[in-house]
Amino acid sequence: MANYCAECLLLDLNDNKWGNEYYCTKKRKYVDPKSVACNYFIPRKQETGYKRSGCYITTIICTILNQPDDCDLLTTLRHFRDNYLKEKKEYLDLLLEYDYVGPIISKLLLQEPNMIQMAQDLTNIFLLPCYYLIKTNNFDDAIAVYKNMVTALKIRYNLFDIHFNKTTNIPLEELGKGRIRTS
Repeated sequence: MANYCAECLLLDLNDNKWGNEYYCTKKRKYVDPKSVACNYFIPRKQETGYKRSGCYITTIICTILNQPDDCDLLTTLRHFRDNYLKEKKEYLDLLLEYDYVGPIISKLLLQEPNMIQMAQDLTNIFLLPCYYLIKTNNFDDAIAVYKNMVTALKIRYNLFDIHFNKTTNIPLEELGKGRIRTS
């Protein structure tokens, strides 16, 4: 069953300037809401439970910059998450928080009028330094850089009022993948 643009979060249903077409924040053009959705489809309707929400911050930045999903930057960051952060109990709250704010920030980044410049700046200021720190085994510094990026984005988008349930029983292998919990 196909997904349609009208069901996608990236379609701005408040921006209807061209007849029956609405503005797609990803394609940056007006599209027919009855069109079959593209690969960037993010479901507008959230179901109950714990499920993939689309993309997380680093993935969406690489997507904006047309980097492949298996580029070395993403592969390194994912490996770090899976083989370092998840192995240490002190980082579980960090992973849980990112699961809450990551999908929200990702969606907001896609709505930035200057999203390409923003993605380039985030890459140069935060992601590449984090990447190089991981490559040189400076894990504490890499975590600090990534936390600084998330904090800067939370400030930009005024996301400090988001509260999440730290007692949620989520399988460890699911943490830190840009998941969203809905009720």
